[in-house]
Order: sequence, then structure tokens, then C-alpha cells
Amino acid sequence: MKEVYLNMPQLAPEDFLPIFTSATLVMIFGIIFVGLYTFAKLKKIPSYYQYIGYFFWLGCAYSLYMLSTLVGSGDFTRKVLMMAMLAYFILPHFIYFLMQETHKQHD
Repeated sequence: MKEVYLNMPQLAPEDFLPIFTSATLVMIFGIIFVGLYTFAKLKKIPSYYQYIGYFFWLGCAYSLYMLSTLVGSGDFTRKVLMMAMLAYFILPHFIYFLMQETHKQHD
């Protein structure tokens, strides 16, 4: 069987820090977004923090876009990643909606 090799572009050593920073910011901003949204919906913190969480989602989406640019991914991959970020924005809203409907059925 013939082995298949991927032709990946070489990453420049001076791009390591921006790539590492962008990847870290994707995780940090994503966690803060979901945390603020969840705690605001559970009424543990004031509800305006939910809207502050949206700014962290924007930071997460921008960091992911910068990461995809720095690693040299193609246009299709960037579009898929941005669709994933849109799903990451919608998913907490959908889960909260399902939880509300479930509690309404049991009450």
C-alpha cells in the first residue's frame, strides 16, 4: 500500500508566538463567553453580563480567524471554522431553550 503524505506549508519560527497566543485566546474567550452566558441565564449574575459575553464571543471568533490565517489554512477551511463559530454562538441559546421547554413540560 502506498503511503500518502500531506503537503503542509512550513510554519516560520517567528510565527510561533502569534499562533500560540491566538490559539490560547480562542480557548479563553470561548470559556468566558459560555461562563457569562450560563451564569446570566441561571440568574447568578445580572443579565447584562450575557451581552458582555457576546463581546468575548466576538474576540473568540476573531482569534480563530487570525489563527487560521497564521497557519495558512485555505478559504474552505476558514469558512468551515467561521460556521463552527456561528454554531458555537447558537448552541448555548438552543440548549437553554431546550431546558426551558423541558421544565415547562414537567411543571
